[in-house]
Amino acid sequence: MGAVWTLIKFLILLAIAAVGAFFALENSQQVTVDFILFQSTALSLGLWLLIFLVAGCLLGLLASSVLITYYRRKLARAAKRD
Repeated sequence: MGAVWTLIKFLILLAIAAVGAFFALENSQQVTVDFILFQSTALSLGLWLLIFLVAGCLLGLLASSVLITYYRRKLARAAKRD
């Protein structure tokens, strides 16, 4: 049964990658992004959007993992007192 779930996860990941690739190919206009301190190189709009999507997801995971760690420690301290 574990092999079936692994296959399903792989197929879902493959479908997401294919959608991302098609998205990047359809948005092929060259764009430069002006950051606060520097200007980026010209990349396609789809690639920039995917980069920022991944960066936002990673920052969200980091923020939520900090909160989860805080609450796990708080719960462990409360369980230790009782």
